[in-house]
Amino acid sequence: MKKIFFVLISLILLSFCISAEEAGQKTDALTQATEKKEAASVQTAEKAAPEKGGIYAGMPVTPEFSKEVIDKITAKYSKMYETYAGVKNKRYVTVEYRDPKTNELLETEKYVYTRWDYWYKDLKYELHSCESDGKPRKPGVIACDPHESKPGIPHFDKNGEKEYIRELVAVEKLNGRLAYKIKMTARKPKGEHFVGHVWISVDNLEYMQNEGKAGKKRMGEKDLYVKYQAKDFNGGQFFHFTSGITRVEISVMGYKRVLIYKFENKDIELMPKKDKK
Repeated sequence: MKKIFFVLISLILLSFCISAEEAGQKTDALTQATEKKEAASVQTAEKAAPEKGGIYAGMPVTPEFSKEVIDKITAKYSKMYETYAGVKNKRYVTVEYRDPKTNELLETEKYVYTRWDYWYKDLKYELHSCESDGKPRKPGVIACDPHESKPGIPHFDKNGEKEYIRELVAVEKLNGRLAYKIKMTARKPKGEHFVGHVWISVDNLEYMQNEGKAGKKRMGEKDLYVKYQAKDFNGGQFFHFTSGITRVEISVMGYKRVLIYKFENKDIELMPKKDKK
C-alpha cells in the first residue's frame, strides 16, 4: 500500500514539474513576444520621428514646424510684394461653355490678351484676339469678355497672417518633388480670397501649385474650382502662375452654364513700382 502511495505522489510531483516547466516555457515565450512587440513599437516610433534636419514624405507635422516653414516662405516672397507693383504677362485662354446637366460642349471661345496683374489694384488688360468656335468675333458688351475678376489677396505678403489661417498639413510628393502642403483658410472670407491648399517645394521653397476655390461665392456662382501651376523666376526670388484651369458653374436668371477656363501665361515680367527704378 505504501508503494502504491509513493508511486502516486511521484506521479503527482512529476506532473507538477512538467506543468511548471510548460508554464515557464509559455511565460518565456510570452515575454519574448512582448519584448519583440515593444522593440517593433520603438522602431516604428523611430521611423515616424524625423531625423534632426531631415524632411520626408509623410512625416509628422508639429505646430512649431508649421510656423517655422511658413515664416521662411513669407520671408522669401514678401520681398516680391514690397519691391514690385505686379506682373505683366501675355495670357492665352480657352473657355468651354458646357451644359450643366449633360456636360455637352455648347461653345468654345479663345482669347489672347496682355494682362497687368497688380498685387493690390484692379487688373488691367488689353485684348489682342477673340474667337468663338474658330471664327473671329468683334468685341462687344458680352462678346470677347475674358471674364476677369479682381486680383486675389496674397498668402505670403506682410499681411498674409492677418488675412489667412495658414497651416502646414503634410509633406508629400508633387510631380516627383518633395513639397509642403499648406492649408489656407480666410479669416473673413471675401471673393478675392483663395482658400484651399498651396504646395511649396521643400528644396528651394518654390511656389508650385494651388488648388481650391474663392473665399466667398460671387453673384450667380453655384460652384467654383481652381487649380493653378506656378513657377519661380527672376533668380528664384519671385513666382507667377504659368498655367491653370478654373471650373465655374453659373446660374443667372435662368441662364445655366458650366464654364471651364484653361490658360497659359507667357512673356512674364515684373512691373517695378513707380518710385522704384
